[in-house]
Amino acid sequence: MHGVPRIVRGDMGTENGHVEQIQRFLRRNAADRFAGDRSFLYGKSTANQRIEAWWGILRKEQAQFWIELNGELKNDGVFDGDVLDKGLIQFCFMKLIQVSVAGYTSFLL
Repeated sequence: MHGVPRIVRGDMGTENGHVEQIQRFLRRNAADRFAGDRSFLYGKSTANQRIEAWWGILRKEQAQFWIELNGELKNDGVFDGDVLDKGLIQFCFMKLIQVSVAGYTSFLL
């Protein structure tokens, strides 16, 4: 297949749904036992515990507030995720996010 793996293994993370679709599409006509539906395998995430722990800490300490705030804006109908909305969010909150993250980073050091 010239660069396409026979099989890809991923956990149930949101990004892996796209990887699964791409892998199965690229291997749809392969002539081996890993063709199509057999070319992607879901399993436990055992090799990336450090990054998963980091994401958990980040979400708990910093990102959860922003996730919830943006969710509220979306639910209230004032944010739909287009380029203009994202630009406005960045313009309005970037300085606050930078100060917040800088404070958290200095705490870690």
